[in-house]
Amino acid sequence: MTGRYRLVIPDPPLVVDGLELRRWAIDDRDDLVEAWADPEVRRWTAVPDDADSDAAARWIAGEQRRREAGLALDLVGVAVNDGRVLGEVGLSTFDLKRGAARIGWWVAASERGRGVATSMVGVLTAWAHAGPLALRAVVAEVDSANPASVAVARAAGFGLLSSGPEGPMATDAAPRRLVFASVRDDSEPVTGMRDPVIRASEDRTSEDRPDA
Repeated sequence: MTGRYRLVIPDPPLVVDGLELRRWAIDDRDDLVEAWADPEVRRWTAVPDDADSDAAARWIAGEQRRREAGLALDLVGVAVNDGRVLGEVGLSTFDLKRGAARIGWWVAASERGRGVATSMVGVLTAWAHAGPLALRAVVAEVDSANPASVAVARAAGFGLLSSGPEGPMATDAAPRRLVFASVRDDSEPVTGMRDPVIRASEDRTSEDRPDA
C-alpha cells in the first residue's frame, strides 16, 4: 500500500469527562513551555533541546504542516469549564500497510491523578478506530519503569502485545519497552506485531517530532 493517511481534526470536537481535544493555538505556548520544562514530561517524551517560548511557537505553527504531511495529529486537552490546558495526546508514526499508528500523551503536573490521560487516550483511540482514519490498531509504547503510563494504557482498554525485543533483562538504566495495542472490534487479532509501528525517520527536526 502506498500513499499516506489524510489526517483531519476531529469534527465535531472530541469531548469527554469535562475535557475537550482541540488544535493547538499560539496562545497555548506558555503552557507548552511549562510542560516541556516538567522533569516527568522530559523523562518520558521527546522534548526539543531549545524548549523555550520561540520553540513552542514554532512547534505549534508546524502543527498543520505535520498533519497535512501525514506525520502526526497533535491535539491539546483543555478543560471545558475554563479552557485551561490539561495535557496533550497525539497520533504519529502511521503504518498504512498494517492500518496502525502510535499514540502518545502527557498530562500537566497540576492535573495528574484525575484520569485526564485515560480520558484523552480513550476518546482519541475510539475516534481513530471509528472515525475517518478507521485504524485497525492503535499502539502505545511505554517504558516498564513508567507505571502511571502503563496504568493509563490498561485503563484505556489497551492489551499488552509484547515486553520488547528478546535480550538481556531490563535495568533501571535501560527499562524494557512495553507494547500495548487497542484493536478495532471488527479486526482480526493482532499477531506478529512485536515491532508494530515503523519508527519515523530520525532526521526530523525538533519542530517535526510529536512530543506526545
